[in-house]
Amino acid sequence: MKTVQGSLYVFFQSYKKSNIIFWCILFAIVLLSFFIDTFFGQYITFAMTISIPVYIFYSTMGAKILNKTLPYFLKLGLSRMQYVWNVGLFFIVWSLIGAFIIACTHKMISFVSNLLDYQNMVIIHPLFFFSSSDSFFLTMAIDTVLLLLCLISSLLLNVVFYRFGTLGGYSFIGVMALIPIMMVIFGWYSPLLVTLSKASTLQIISSLLGMIIIIYIVISSALRKAPAMPS
Repeated sequence: MKTVQGSLYVFFQSYKKSNIIFWCILFAIVLLSFFIDTFFGQYITFAMTISIPVYIFYSTMGAKILNKTLPYFLKLGLSRMQYVWNVGLFFIVWSLIGAFIIACTHKMISFVSNLLDYQNMVIIHPLFFFSSSDSFFLTMAIDTVLLLLCLISSLLLNVVFYRFGTLGGYSFIGVMALIPIMMVIFGWYSPLLVTLSKASTLQIISSLLGMIIIIYIVISSALRKAPAMPS
């Protein structure tokens, strides 16, 4: 237990400064948006999204975690599997925290907008593609899963670069880039869109959790014999 607590402390300390800077910038943009709406709202209508920047930030941070922490933890005597499980736990906690902040921010924006009668500010969130509900817990659930997927996917990319070097990493990116191109060429996106439009929010969340588990099993297998330093 002390090993897990110590690992989580190191992970959070490693990203503490980046998190503070990111959230300060994001909240500053929100305040600026209210300022613009107050003085220029009668002339313009604009959309605001909190989730998308957080997804991008988490993906960026997740893509650096191996190079930043794996050699350090191996020097401390942790096994590679202990490291994998500690990273997974850190990602879950970090995703929950990020989702909670997003949900609270959405509620705050809605409250202030209603209080000041702002009519020209539209909030965009992935949940609205699957449900008309703006429930706090539903918003937090979908954000937790999506943030976790961003972290796990970026960790997979980091693993490829770590194990196979620059050539292997960019080759992997090239193969991944071919998937949407092939979907467009062969028209595979149409059945996918139809399936998504008919799926419930619970089905979407369950499917994403399944993807996360599969990706993490692949990551665990790839890191089982990972070198102490990147290739």
